[in-house]
Amino acid sequence: MRFLFWTTIPTLAALIMWACSGSGSQLQASCDAIQDIDSYRYSISLSLQAEAFQQPDEASSNPLSEFAEALTGLFSDMRLEGSFVAPDRNQALLQFQDEELEVRTIGNESWIRVGATWQEQEPPGEDVIPSAASICEDQVERLVPCLDPASGEQELVNGIETIHYRLDKADLRGMPECLGRSGEEALPREFDVDIWLERNDGWPVRFEVISSDVDEEGKPISLELFMELSEIDDPTIEIEPPPVSPAPT
Repeated sequence: MRFLFWTTIPTLAALIMWACSGSGSQLQASCDAIQDIDSYRYSISLSLQAEAFQQPDEASSNPLSEFAEALTGLFSDMRLEGSFVAPDRNQALLQFQDEELEVRTIGNESWIRVGATWQEQEPPGEDVIPSAASICEDQVERLVPCLDPASGEQELVNGIETIHYRLDKADLRGMPECLGRSGEEALPREFDVDIWLERNDGWPVRFEVISSDVDEEGKPISLELFMELSEIDDPTIEIEPPPVSPAPT
């Protein structure tokens, strides 16, 4: 099960994910290469504007409305700071509204912190929390076939040699074979993608999408998604078990 925001915003997901199946480009992203890195840190941020995620009625005392309000904050403005140490140590800190949630996983053990209290938990399922690998597989791999290999520019990102590729609405107009739908009417009003691929192995070092359109009722909807990897193979990155609070008696 992919992290919820991929499945709860289908209109915006379509702006990203339909665009590039079937392109003739030979350019590819290597998501598997991320798994070969010994350690790294990563940042993911998501900003979503859509009326479907507006705050519920403040006068409502319905517990579901309170839950929806919390989800609104998560979906509309979320930031994640994570790290990985091979072979099986993961840490992710999610920040949204005025709250934060941290998860650490080491092998078959997992812990979660909400506020200041750590508790043990069952290890989360694969890709429940977004990661560099899941965004690569869900987004980057689908967009890279639309890129022109000859258009890339060398650029240094976080000390890593990369090739920087850009894709916008004008590029898609000139590439009808790259569209998952026919005709210019399928294009969002704004569609800008920047992808920085590691020069030799082709994994995404940085990825940014800015997309906006209107929904079926003509109401504005927009999404900004950003991901970046840093401190590649840094031996000082450590992920250790947290101090767990004793179970309540």
